This record gives sequence, C-alpha cells and structure tokens, in this order.
Amino acid sequence: MTSIGVLGTGIVGRTFAARLAELGVDVLVGARTADSASLEPLAALGVRTGSFADAVAHADVIVNATNGLHSIDALETVGVEALAGKTLIDVSNELQPVEGGFPKPLASADDSLGQRIQAAFPDLHVVKSLNTMNCTVMVDPSIVEGDHVVFLSGDDAGAKDRARELLATLGWRPAQIIDLGGIDTAAAVEMTMSLWMRVTIARGSGAPRFNWAINSG
Repeated sequence: MTSIGVLGTGIVGRTFAARLAELGVDVLVGARTADSASLEPLAALGVRTGSFADAVAHADVIVNATNGLHSIDALETVGVEALAGKTLIDVSNELQPVEGGFPKPLASADDSLGQRIQAAFPDLHVVKSLNTMNCTVMVDPSIVEGDHVVFLSGDDAGAKDRARELLATLGWRPAQIIDLGGIDTAAAVEMTMSLWMRVTIARGSGAPRFNWAINSG
C-alpha cells in the first residue's frame, strides 16, 4: 500500500489514521496547523502528524476526513499546485446543523461536495467513497456481516484503482465495491445520508454499525 495522508482530526480522521497505522501503512495525519492540540492523541499512538500541507506532501493518496462544511476551505490552505496530480478519496459529508433536529445534508440531485471539490481543484483526482457508513465500518468491514457494499464515484480510472487498493487494505473485497461512474454520481451517494441518519436513530443502541447491501433476485 502506498503512503496515505489523512486530512482531519475528528472521529473519522482519527479512526482512519489509527487503523491504517495498525495495518502497517505509512500514514501521516494533518490538521490546519502542525501544533494543533487535536493531533496529540494520534501522536501518542505513534502516528505521524503535521499540517494539512504536510499530509498532502507526504502522500500520493489523500483521505479527506475533514468536516464537509469546511473541506474546500481546508484544501485551499494546501493550494492548487500542491494538490495537482494527487488522488483524493473524499469520505466526508456536508451536513448543516439544525437546532433541535437532524443535521441537513446539503447534497441535491445535481450537486455534491465531491463535485464541488473536483471543480475547485481540476487537477486533483477526486474519488467519492465510504461516506455511506459509520467510520468504524469504513476501516473494518468485517464488523458487519454479509456482502454489504461501498461505492466509488470519480472521473479518473487510475484514481479509482488507487481507491480500490486502499479499500482492499482495509478489508473490502472486490465483490463489495460498486463503481457508479463519474464524480457526478457522488450526488446520489451523498443524498443517502438523510436515510442513514433516520435508520441509525430507528435502530437504537449500537445503531451505527450497519451498512447497505444489494440483493438480486
């Protein structure tokens, strides 16, 4: 597995970085500043840390685990030139907080965060994936039984191959990976978050540890 840069130190970024380090992958996790206190728990685990720019410079494959509302701003701190030619696996969701209610996904039928990242950084190879499940399932699909699935959306075939390599490292089997097509298909994937949140709440305790499966008759 190639070196990986993880952007973001929230629960998703921490889970990704810790799991990759456990698997022996060369990983560096970045925050907005290299001295951010949010990096300390990861450094204590022996994970290399730095700024967003450090993480991008470290790796050819980047995992965007930043808050979706701020992902483009975070990438802008790195810069267009530094991102050119890199593969970005975007696992984030753009969720607008709602006081007293469910967060509101901002994706629509013809717009998504994945598409806007690709438009903002045309020389970056964006692959939308893994955003349809809890982060514990993202990094260890074996915790959910059966042939549940993960989707890929992106315009660059080579970037999708690198995404598949990362997925395989995490334990995803080829039969579980569904290529939906170009980055425009990310809109449909991101829109599933409304349903995901409703199912999570309906299931109650331990609810996030599930995923979608496709069964044919």
